[in-house]
Amino acid sequence: MMTNIDTGGILFLLSFGINILPILLFIILFIYIIRFIRRTERRAEARLKLDTENIAFQQQQIKSIQELNKRLTTIENILKEVD
Repeated sequence: MMTNIDTGGILFLLSFGINILPILLFIILFIYIIRFIRRTERRAEARLKLDTENIAFQQQQIKSIQELNKRLTTIENILKEVD
């Protein structure tokens, strides 16, 4: 059998839980939003790092191609002089 004290305590806990529930949901939502933003930021930083590496590699390739073009032009000029 429940007494008035037990019923009052249960009602207090129930009302307290109902009042605190929106705050807990807001905190949980806030934590998930922060985690999502951090994850997105890490992905963007990784993508930026890859892009930077790709640009450096492409610049190196361009320099190599330019050097090969210079050599080829020199060889063509030497062959023209020999003819």
